[in-house]
Amino acid sequence: YMKRISFALGCIYGLVAITDILFTFNGYEQGRLFSKPLLMIVLMLLYAAETGIRSSFSKILLSALLFSWCGDVLLLFNGFFIAGLLAFLSAHIFYIIYLFRIGAGVRGALQFQPLLGIPVMAYWLLFSALLLPYLDTLKIPVVIYATVICFFWMLTLNLFGKTDTKTATLFFSGAGQFVLSDSVLAVNKFVYPFEILPVVVMITYCSAQFLLVLGSVRHLRNSNII
Repeated sequence: YMKRISFALGCIYGLVAITDILFTFNGYEQGRLFSKPLLMIVLMLLYAAETGIRSSFSKILLSALLFSWCGDVLLLFNGFFIAGLLAFLSAHIFYIIYLFRIGAGVRGALQFQPLLGIPVMAYWLLFSALLLPYLDTLKIPVVIYATVICFFWMLTLNLFGKTDTKTATLFFSGAGQFVLSDSVLAVNKFVYPFEILPVVVMITYCSAQFLLVLGSVRHLRNSNII
């Protein structure tokens, strides 16, 4: 059950996402100066409509969306890659803080079975190994970023057991798509630019942020924090 205004904002988010993806596909960069910054603005409004931004949880998640918006805007312009990377790094740190606070005293899936984390670790190692030869002066910032985002993904895996399965699944899917989006972006930027890759980046990114917002709304509602 979503409030009527949230449903409307969800539809608007979908339309803005489709518009931005089409602009990306057609290489219409002028149009993206409007469509891309709108994405997180609409999503922040949707989140605010659903949660009222009253709890510390919702303020933390809103901060993650705000830094994501900064990252979106910075990455529209050449020469701001590091600034955009720092903005998204900040967003992930806020997501990580949020996740650490869920079921603080409860053991999650990874605490019961640490081996579940092996695929995420393997992905991080393989991806870092693939990228390193192409990074030149950006080796350290990109590896730090890759480490933080994989840690974020690992924490969502640990939500299973700490919260209900649907909430954990929303967070885990959102974080997984975020990792995929950033991985494709890195491949396109550093390894092999291919015209369909920026489209894949935006599809997975728009979906990732939406799933993380839904995960948080469900978590807050189930915990009676809203």
